[in-house]
Amino acid sequence: MAVIRVELLGGLGNQLFQAAAGFALAQRTGTELEFDISRFRAAGSRAYGLDGLAHGARIVGGPRDGAGRLINRVGRALSFGRAKAPVGWHGSAFRERDYAYDARFETLTAPCYLSGYFHSERYFAPAEEQVRRAFSLEPQLGEKARAFAASMAPESLAVHLRVGDFKAAQHFNAVHGTLGMAYYRNAIALARAARPIDEIYVFTDTPDAIPALIPPGTPYRAVTGHSAPEDLYLMSRARAHIIANSTFSWWSAWFDPRPDKLVIAPRAWLAPEALRKTYIGDLYPEGWVML
Repeated sequence: MAVIRVELLGGLGNQLFQAAAGFALAQRTGTELEFDISRFRAAGSRAYGLDGLAHGARIVGGPRDGAGRLINRVGRALSFGRAKAPVGWHGSAFRERDYAYDARFETLTAPCYLSGYFHSERYFAPAEEQVRRAFSLEPQLGEKARAFAASMAPESLAVHLRVGDFKAAQHFNAVHGTLGMAYYRNAIALARAARPIDEIYVFTDTPDAIPALIPPGTPYRAVTGHSAPEDLYLMSRARAHIIANSTFSWWSAWFDPRPDKLVIAPRAWLAPEALRKTYIGDLYPEGWVML
């Protein structure tokens, strides 16, 4: 049976990019879709996060413990001449070359195994409306989040502060960097100048960091007590968006379907040294404001 199988890894934002690319390819080739979740740990903070959605993918593999992950890694290394193909895979395999959009994706046929990050809307733009329906996070909302969504101000601004995981891991921080008050101060000023703002909602994994990043005297409401999918969904309900250098908040802005939405995104998506070596132009959809 011809299928498109996608290797999923990372947090919810990364999983959405990978899954959306695979979904769009399966739509184009008229084949079934599978998600390989064998890269996830049997226990840990990052887990497969797309259960209960309308993508229709079949799940293969499963979270592994330390020994299982090692065996899986060795098996992949022995897949000679095949880009990250897992043991037992008999189709082609594709891995993106780098951060830029890889036009070879447009020539792929099934069966094909995809591995990479696919951080560009261009991978799934031909199936945009289907992707919005297939990966809507609304089925994962609890009653508390649904009530909050219904109560949000009509002209609201969602601000995402990402601090905790980048700061906690030296390696990640060296590559991704963290955004300072200057970005948020300028972004909030720009949003207020561009449109009326009734209320500012701040979403963050580190609430203690809010006073250091939000300009003094700025009225805001810290949003806490929700799951990661709920936070992403709630951010998407705002009318304007200030995102962090985070695929998580990238998706929150993308899921807002309104053509007149305002999205402000950081040019400093990566730390300075990594940014000098990496082309990130394909990351930002048309119309987003880079600051």
